[in-house]
Amino acid sequence: MSSERLDKALESVDIGRFDNIIPQRRAEIGKAPAKEPLNLYNTNKVAAILHPENQILTVSEVEELHNARRFRLKCADGAILAPFAAGQYISIEVKIGDVVTRRPYAICSSPADAASGFYDIAVKRVKDGFVSDYILDNWKVGTTVTCSAPEGELYFEPFRDDKSVIGLAGGSGITPFLSMARAIRDGVEDFDLTLLYGCRTEEEILFHKELDELAATVEKFRVIYVLSDEENGKYEHGFLNAELMSRFMTTECSVFVCGPAAMYSFARDEIKKLGHPPRSVRYEAGGTPAPEKGVEGSYTITVDIPGKRMKIPARADETILVALERAGITVPNRCRSGECGWCRTRLKSGDINAPKIAESRRSSDVEYGYIHPCAAYPASDLHIMVDTDLGEVKREVKDMKNKERKMGLIMAIIISLAMGVLVAVLIPVFNPQAAEQQPAVIRFVSNILMSVVTGVIVSFVVPLGKIGRALTQKAGANPPSMKFTLLNSIPMAVGNTLIVSLVCSLVGVLTARAHMTPEALAHVPPFFPMWIVSWAQLLGPTLIVSYILAVLLSPFVSQAIGLGGPPTGGDVPREQ
Repeated sequence: MSSERLDKALESVDIGRFDNIIPQRRAEIGKAPAKEPLNLYNTNKVAAILHPENQILTVSEVEELHNARRFRLKCADGAILAPFAAGQYISIEVKIGDVVTRRPYAICSSPADAASGFYDIAVKRVKDGFVSDYILDNWKVGTTVTCSAPEGELYFEPFRDDKSVIGLAGGSGITPFLSMARAIRDGVEDFDLTLLYGCRTEEEILFHKELDELAATVEKFRVIYVLSDEENGKYEHGFLNAELMSRFMTTECSVFVCGPAAMYSFARDEIKKLGHPPRSVRYEAGGTPAPEKGVEGSYTITVDIPGKRMKIPARADETILVALERAGITVPNRCRSGECGWCRTRLKSGDINAPKIAESRRSSDVEYGYIHPCAAYPASDLHIMVDTDLGEVKREVKDMKNKERKMGLIMAIIISLAMGVLVAVLIPVFNPQAAEQQPAVIRFVSNILMSVVTGVIVSFVVPLGKIGRALTQKAGANPPSMKFTLLNSIPMAVGNTLIVSLVCSLVGVLTARAHMTPEALAHVPPFFPMWIVSWAQLLGPTLIVSYILAVLLSPFVSQAIGLGGPPTGGDVPREQ
């Protein structure tokens, strides 16, 4: 296209039309009939097979293992199973009493078996197991099972991972690696897998016989057993530590880790000792992260769900998701370990304890108060909003940003107004020469106007609200606690005070020096030291007053514009 034709084409483009795209689309959707379209396109059919919301399966086989069982799950109605990558899991839904909950179980069969119509999963009995014990006690051949489509990030990706993979498995964390070994055998995957499998004793090794057979027949797979509580000449003794890993790892390899939650921090530290790049390490959480030791107490969670508000009890040592499920509130979830984001929930107020090992939220979610209740524990009374429409969430985030800007502007005007009055009062004390040059009324009006204008400019230029959010998030404080108010008020007060007092002292010194005689100027400090001294004199009193005002008034301004409520006089009260 010639330059002339391109210019002509660009001139015909109405940029303003882009602003109307969403309203136009909504109008077209509104005019469309409510009934479903008669035609189902092939794309929709394929998408429904690849990514079904749920799959209805039937238990077709049960195999006894040591303290565990392997269950073979087939399509109940002869439908096509969703394909998966070796290493992924399915989330099993069960109803125990009045509680509907889900748990993830890694698929241990080969991806090729999905084409034959079945998944294999292994369920191990664990201490205080809730869902696992229920499955082991109740599932039998013919049991109907509801599960999700395959999920998870622990799989070989040739564009991301090295062709050589070191697998670190602990306990029942062997299952995704068994699937990988089978996939390599079947030609579905093409990479070298060296598996370091840690167990307490030889008896606890799951799929021992099959792992040995795979290692003997599959050239690209080998397994090293590591026993922690038993010495046996056939196996390694100890833990999956840096010394053991170093014997099998190279600089050109990826590391996959799957096992109990306690294994992750240990494995991360040991891998770090070897200087292996974090980008080459993949983790698949094997359960809910444990709360901090010694955590006690009980709290009340206010839950907003579409068209309803509920108050439910929660313990400090159980996740928020467990408390919701115990109360009969079903929240979408898959991984139960903070990874997948299905249970993403808005935290409107209160404090949580989120173990760092399970912290996988996006920075924007952290900034705007979204949590993963499957991996978060209550640390105070909470107010949360669950099952919110995504479009509504986006609109709410945009609305929140506008409200934050509005609050910053209002607080800047209030603080600057008070500072202008205070500066006008203090000028005769600290700078009598400047005070003598102006009538009191003019001094008050000019300082107030100057302070307010400066404060408004500061509110638009300096991201004081963002700094306040960063402080409160780092401290784990949420509105309406006093801790949140105290921290959030710091940048609001300090930012305005520093700049407004600097400008006011500058104008005051310039005014005073402009009206001094040469003889008087000879007896005062040079301009810059005089300005700094004047600024320092104003800074202390104005900083104290502005911070007190911010602490006292910001909660009420926040409430007035719909950002939150006034503090309770302390952190959110706790039920003991």
